[in-house]
Amino acid sequence: MTEQTPATAGIPTVRRRGKQTKFIIGGAVIVAAVAFLIYSSMGGSTLFYMTVDELKSQGAEGVGKKVRVAGLVVGDTIQWDEKKLDLRFEIQDAGGRLAVAYHGLRPDMLQDAAEAVVEGKLNSQGIFEASNLMLKCPSKYEEAATKQASSSNQ
Repeated sequence: MTEQTPATAGIPTVRRRGKQTKFIIGGAVIVAAVAFLIYSSMGGSTLFYMTVDELKSQGAEGVGKKVRVAGLVVGDTIQWDEKKLDLRFEIQDAGGRLAVAYHGLRPDMLQDAAEAVVEGKLNSQGIFEASNLMLKCPSKYEEAATKQASSSNQ
């Protein structure tokens, strides 16, 4: 027989264990839900970052995989259809050129030799279908900021 103190007198031991079990199960459910949310949010944001050469060297394996590719815009290949919001251009790096098709608004900074990062998939015709297009700021802004900082320090 278990010895009961005045504080626990009249409270069966089974009832306390039932409350502890409910608390443990509830905590486990919350931890599992948080773990699932973290796992599911990370899956959509992780993309392989590749060069043009790496993507092309994959051949048929690279078709349909969602990746990020960086390169310099080839200015004379830019084709913009304002009515259809259809943008086509090529990017290049040391490994070669890649044709890009993008549906959406044309970025103002899209010009020859602009640094572009495109997210999307390579189709079977060898055209990269971009779902997202990002352009890095031209270095002239960095130079201007450096000059302003040095003149304000004097």
